Amino acid sequence: MGEKDLNKEISRRDIMRGVGLFAAGVAVSQLGGMISKADASYEAANKWQYKKIDPVKAAETAYNAWFEVFCAQATATGIFEQLKEKVGGPWKTFPIDSLKFGMGGMLGWGLTCGSPVSASLIIGLTAPSELVNPMIHDLLQWYSETAMPVYVPKEPRANKEKIIQTVSSSPLCHLSLGKWMKAANSPFGSNERKDRCARLTASVTYRTVEMLNAWKDGKYVKKDAWNAPASVGLPAQQNCNECHGSNIPTAPRAK
Repeated sequence: MGEKDLNKEISRRDIMRGVGLFAAGVAVSQLGGMISKADASYEAANKWQYKKIDPVKAAETAYNAWFEVFCAQATATGIFEQLKEKVGGPWKTFPIDSLKFGMGGMLGWGLTCGSPVSASLIIGLTAPSELVNPMIHDLLQWYSETAMPVYVPKEPRANKEKIIQTVSSSPLCHLSLGKWMKAANSPFGSNERKDRCARLTASVTYRTVEMLNAWKDGKYVKKDAWNAPASVGLPAQQNCNECHGSNIPTAPRAK
C-alpha cells in the first residue's frame, strides 16, 4: 500500500470512528433524556404523597412534641412521623426544624398561631390545588369559631380535672391565647398555660388529619368562599372592632 493509499485508509477510519462516536453520543443523549424523564415522572408520582393516617396518634405526638419544639413544629411532627413510615420519600428529608419559627405567632410576635401555619403548609404540599385554599380557609374558620382546646390528651401534663375552653374569633396567637389566659386566670409561664397550648396544637393537628383523610375518601366538602376584604377594603378579619376599636385602619375605596 502506497503512501497515498495509506492516507486514504487513515482518513476513512477517522471518519468511521467519528460517525461511531457521534451515534454513541446521540444514543447516550437520548438515553439520558429517557432517564431524566423517567426520574421526573417518578418524582411527580411520589413527591409529597399523602396516605390516611391516625388522627389520634398524630394529635398525641403533637401534644408531647409541643413541650420540646412548640406549636408550629409540633403540628408538623405529629403528621410527618406517620407519613415518614407510610410514604417515606421527601417526608423523611424535610427540614422540620425550620418550622420552629412559628411558635408564639412567629417567635413571640403574636401573629397567626404557628399550629395552623404548619398545618396549612402540609395541606399545600398534599391536597389538590383546587382544594388547598378551601381547606386552609376551613381550618382557620374552625380554629376561630371552636371552643378551644378540643383534644384531650391521654396523659395531660396539667389541667388534669378540666380545662377552660374559649372561642378566639381569630387565628391570631395573641387573641387566642390572651382570651384563654384571662378566662383561666393563668399567667403565661404557668404549666396550665403550656398544657393549653399543647392541647390546642393537638386539636389543630387532629383537625388537619381529619380533613386530609376525608379528602382521600372523597368526602371532603368545600365550604362557602370567604371574601377577606369584603367589609374593610383590605385583607383582614371581619371582627376588627374586637381589638382595634376606633383605631381600625381605613383603606381608600375605589372610585
